[in-house]
Amino acid sequence: MNTEPPARPRVIARPILLGLLLAAIVLTNGCLTNDRLAPLYDWVVPTRWPDPEYDEFYPYYVELCAVSQFRPKGGIEGGIPGHGTLYLKGACLDPSHGYPRLRRCEAISTDELEAGHGTGISVNRWFTNVNWIGVPGKHLFYNGNVTPWDVLDQAAAAAAAQAALDLGVYSGVELGEYPTQEGHERSLEDFVRLHSMGTDFALRYGRTIFCSRVPVEAPQVDAMIDFLNEQNRQYAEGEADYEWSGYSDNCVHLVHNALAAAHIWKPLSVRQTKLKQLFNLAVPANEFVDLTDRTLLFEIEDFGKIWRDSAQHKALLEYDWLSTRHGAMSMTMPVHQDNELYDTSVRLFVLQRPFSGSATNKANLILGDGRATELYSNLRFFKARYEAILAERKTEEDEIFPNLGSYDESRVRYYEYIERQLTEVEQHLGTYQERTKQMFEERYQKAVPAGTREVK
Repeated sequence: MNTEPPARPRVIARPILLGLLLAAIVLTNGCLTNDRLAPLYDWVVPTRWPDPEYDEFYPYYVELCAVSQFRPKGGIEGGIPGHGTLYLKGACLDPSHGYPRLRRCEAISTDELEAGHGTGISVNRWFTNVNWIGVPGKHLFYNGNVTPWDVLDQAAAAAAAQAALDLGVYSGVELGEYPTQEGHERSLEDFVRLHSMGTDFALRYGRTIFCSRVPVEAPQVDAMIDFLNEQNRQYAEGEADYEWSGYSDNCVHLVHNALAAAHIWKPLSVRQTKLKQLFNLAVPANEFVDLTDRTLLFEIEDFGKIWRDSAQHKALLEYDWLSTRHGAMSMTMPVHQDNELYDTSVRLFVLQRPFSGSATNKANLILGDGRATELYSNLRFFKARYEAILAERKTEEDEIFPNLGSYDESRVRYYEYIERQLTEVEQHLGTYQERTKQMFEERYQKAVPAGTREVK
């Protein structure tokens, strides 16, 4: 009876101390900073966003986003590596508590402009009694309620700030001694204007956004909600004060570990000893690259790798789901260009980890790969992968064992899962192709006069 995967050689890396020291993070006024971080982009980034069918195909998904450094004109600059945020489709703010908490949305929305579509999650270093705040809906979270043809000026920013206040985004949130401008008294409105807008919401006011999106199941949304709620509960109820740390507990640690709660990947430790924490650094752009790489390119064709990857294996057993799946895509949203308030050049950095290759090169490849940026190409890519996996599946007789071990039981579930994914992706492709055909036919009917459609 086969109960263990085939053995493979074990390779142990011995990191050089100098490499670890180069990875040490120097705290600054933002998420993280490091003089040895490498630039990812410094030009205008195109908008790459999944097709309208995406929300219909996938009722729940999560977006991990790396956002570039923001530099207000005449204001306080953010940290060099930018900021990390989370958008959780299908999670809504729970107003029954006196501090930010989440619950599953009562209805599934496919309209990104609705507040009930989902919630954006952001950590701010100046919070003291909570770890994060939630912002309802994508339009306020990403766009600050402005459209691409609007001028971003003081009036538009003031309207967005008031919208966030009216929605109760800061209800129950207490602030530390944040820096303010000369002549201004500290107040919630002052904090929103200086330190929250452009960081916790209205991200595109002064930042370019790079997101990795992956569809999830409803129980995974619940797991992430439970994790996030517990993070805020312990601080809001006085068990501890939240103390932001760029080195050991920053914006990205929360985002990473929220996904880990749903077995999307392994968790990162926080507040370890200084040496141990070097192995748990969290940099926004690296998280974007790592998640896209994991959800798009992990070798799900090799079940042994799934078995050895604790997060993938747990996700298969608990949620009947693998993080590497169709619908896993990357997106980009450029900073608002008609902008009177912020510098619109892009600065986003990735940490070059010792012995791991160039994260910058990997990011550039991901952002130029149609499998990661185009829904149709993504569906075709995974259809071919699923078909290849099933083509190599052993015969039914070979898979029936008199005493199945855990490895073989998991492998059977794996093949059953792949079969269902292939069926689903074929359905999505059929819908996508039919709608594309209909769209072109409608355009043809409008473009060509009725009397000239036949070839003479």
